[in-house]
Amino acid sequence: MGAKLIAAGAVLQMSADELRGHIEQELSTNPALEIAEEAFCPVCRSVLWGGTCRNCGLERGLGPGEPGLSRTALRLAGDDAPLRSLAPPPSVDDDYDPFARVETPYDLQEHLRLQARLALDKAQQVIADYLVANIDDRGLLDCDVLEVAGTVGVSPAQVEQVIRVIQTFEPAGVGSRTPRESLLIQLGQLNEDDKGDPLAYEMVRDHWQDLASHAYSKIARAVDRPLEEVEGSAEFIRSSLDPYPGRQFRAFWDSKPRNPQAIQQPDVIIGRDGEEYTVEVVDRVDAALRVSEAYRHLHRRLLRENRGWGATQSQNAIDLLKRAEWFIQSIRMRHRTLRQVTEAIVEVQRPFLDTGLEEKLRSLTRARLAQSLGKHESTISRAIANKYVLLPEPSSRIVGYERFLTPSLSVKSVIADLIRRESPNRPLTDAQLCQVLGQRGCQIARRTVAKYRLALQIPSSDQRGRK
Repeated sequence: MGAKLIAAGAVLQMSADELRGHIEQELSTNPALEIAEEAFCPVCRSVLWGGTCRNCGLERGLGPGEPGLSRTALRLAGDDAPLRSLAPPPSVDDDYDPFARVETPYDLQEHLRLQARLALDKAQQVIADYLVANIDDRGLLDCDVLEVAGTVGVSPAQVEQVIRVIQTFEPAGVGSRTPRESLLIQLGQLNEDDKGDPLAYEMVRDHWQDLASHAYSKIARAVDRPLEEVEGSAEFIRSSLDPYPGRQFRAFWDSKPRNPQAIQQPDVIIGRDGEEYTVEVVDRVDAALRVSEAYRHLHRRLLRENRGWGATQSQNAIDLLKRAEWFIQSIRMRHRTLRQVTEAIVEVQRPFLDTGLEEKLRSLTRARLAQSLGKHESTISRAIANKYVLLPEPSSRIVGYERFLTPSLSVKSVIADLIRRESPNRPLTDAQLCQVLGQRGCQIARRTVAKYRLALQIPSSDQRGRK
């Protein structure tokens, strides 16, 4: 592989967050690359090309000082031109303070204090300040109610009242004493908005230890629900909630939470338009990048004449220009490949998308995807590595691309069916599952059975047999 293909493969493998960071780094190191700042027509709001609107013919003239509208522009604009486009440029403020926009410290505690000022009276704010000071970075309250009441000089009931108010603040679940209480608060708020899962709330409230040990069969018997429904609620808890809400706090100017791994951001969104599915690649960042016109002009000069330029300077300028052009092409190739791969997956896994049921997944491998798209298998691997998809209803959840790839789906389905019908008192071990599969003509190793069982998120026989 050449250097260009290696660079394109690296861009293809990046997630959306990694790509944004790589773009920022490239912008800081390559002066030939810049972010496009498009000018818009003040009449029809179309993009101006070379100072002229191709839609209505408006021209932008250049007078002394700031760019203004030419006489032709004023005549074409008429009475429909926005007032802001005809206004003189703002004057420079002589009293501008360069320190006025300096970023001030803003942490979780400060965020909670600001909310407390709006939600509580002055007497309760004294209690809230003490409580907020004892909320750690995880968002959990680490103090005793009686201790707070004695220190502040109020009754324990008043402290509890303020705690309940703090637990309504953002981020959801903050001010909880335990991770369990945090999840209950989050689930309660979701249930109030009709976006929650009542079974998940019941599982956290009444079956916390079984939920922590993945004893889903025991929970299913206790709540008299199908095992699939219990496992679905457990997946809802894992994908939608965080027992430590403080990790998801971020200042209003920060684009990333403290623990971005806890909440995955989709790289692709699969939508539904009637009976058809649409594929949208998130963040078309390449549309905002372009090669600097100054560097293009410099390149043309270097091609015409070499006088006044050293050989090293000329080569550096040409290399930077080519590097910027190839970087933009690599991002566009990433977008196109990711869209093609997702559309091919949608065609195969349509039954799963229609129902949201795992058993509707069809057998699909990277090799089959590569063959259908006419690409190399390594290209498919890079395209889906560390990337996530937002599924449409009825699933409405974020999953990794690995969820769609099921090379041994039939074996997994048999394993899941055997475990679903096993005796609660005598769960099947991996060796017994291997033996049953062998009797059915599927010869696989015990460690392979264990790998498939873990892929299905099914605990071991010891954990399934706990009472």
